[in-house]
Amino acid sequence: MRKNDYRALNTLKKSALLLIIMLTSCSLFETETGITEPFYFVSNSLDDYATVVVYYPESYTSSTPVIYLLNGWGTDEYAWGSGIDLPLEAFNRDIMFVSLSAGANKYANDPSNPDKNYADYVLEVVEKVENEYGIEIDSESRALCGISNGGGGAIYLLSIYPTTFTACGSLSGSYYSGMINFSNLKNKDIRIDVGTEDGLLSESRRLHTKLTDERVSHEYYEHKGSHNWTFWEKYCPEQFDYLEDIISSE
Repeated sequence: MRKNDYRALNTLKKSALLLIIMLTSCSLFETETGITEPFYFVSNSLDDYATVVVYYPESYTSSTPVIYLLNGWGTDEYAWGSGIDLPLEAFNRDIMFVSLSAGANKYANDPSNPDKNYADYVLEVVEKVENEYGIEIDSESRALCGISNGGGGAIYLLSIYPTTFTACGSLSGSYYSGMINFSNLKNKDIRIDVGTEDGLLSESRRLHTKLTDERVSHEYYEHKGSHNWTFWEKYCPEQFDYLEDIISSE
């Protein structure tokens, strides 16, 4: 190859490299994902500082639907996001997700401890977050979804706050036996997914039987799997598909 040909080739390579750098820095190559933000506030229900994590599409509006994610026993508000790409889910679905935790407590008020009113806390989170982000929706655009203790909490909260939420999903959920108002669930949408090797399988089956006996319409699925992120990563998107169809207006 002649010297001039080498120079022409090098010039072409440099031009191509410069073009790649320019394209990479512009929107054509930006990662398509949502935004993750922690949200802090003083909780009257817990008499303490509280943190939730908000995942949302950058193009969200006041009418963007919201799914409130309830984490499992003893975990924090970041746990769900450690196993599921929630910014991407928010971006792809045009839905806001709000992740919160009751720690090592049920998602219920504790009459013996006024600093552990976790049912009230969930309503407080709804009010605080939606006010902060300018969300103006009614119950038809708002759902709950929970893992483990959060799954039990999602069904329980739907039953006591039927004018706040329209649907819920439970992954490997517990059963808040004796606490659920089944009459409030009869016009709601519920999906339950549990693994056949899950330690909470028997609780899910008892809840399924009780819902059936109470004539509460719901979807119930048993799949091969256990109480772990391998199972939740697989069936969480199906839960989101189910809830998205209900709360999204399009």
